[in-house]
Order: sequence, then structure tokens, then C-alpha cells
Amino acid sequence: MEIEKALSLIDKEWESDTGLLVLFRMSSDVEVERLDAFIEAVNSIREYYQGKKWIEKHLVYLLLGFYRTLSASQGHWKVSHPEGLGPEKVYEVLSSILDVFTDDAIYPL
Repeated sequence: MEIEKALSLIDKEWESDTGLLVLFRMSSDVEVERLDAFIEAVNSIREYYQGKKWIEKHLVYLLLGFYRTLSASQGHWKVSHPEGLGPEKVYEVLSSILDVFTDDAIYPL
């Protein structure tokens, strides 16, 4: 996925009243295809920033916001989980976000 499209998708999922951020917060069901597109966008961002020495604060804020929201919601799923957010898929979403920050040379700008 091109970086512009990836950034646009991340912004849309953050800002929309029906975006992933809201769905994560509400522990709502999510389509697997939508999660896959989100993961692809995050992976494109990781590839784009790999080897760079900085990443925009706004993007850091968005990515870590998704990470924290999904992590917190997951903590409330005692008996069952929302459709589409099985343990493997949640791990895939969370680890893809963390992978953006694995290069020690990247610092928030």
C-alpha cells in the first residue's frame, strides 16, 4: 500500500464515528477484511519509516492511541471477544503497531 493511502486510512479509522478506534473502544464486532486493511496500512507505515531517524508526533499519537484503546478493551473481554477480534487477530494488530517503533533510530519529531 502506498504511504499516502496508508496514512489516509489510519486518519479515517481514527476520525470516523464508525472507525476502528470507536469500535475498539466499544468492543464492537469488526470485519476481518477491515482489520487486514488496517494491518496492511500499519505495515506500509513501518516500511516507509524503517531506517529513518524520526516519525511525526501526530502519527505516533494515532498509532499508540489505537494500541492503548485495543489493549484496554481487550482487558474487559472476560468470557468472549467481539467478532473479528480473536486472540490471534488482536495480537496481529498490536504487534504490527509496535513493529513501527522497533527501529532504535526512530524518534518522535
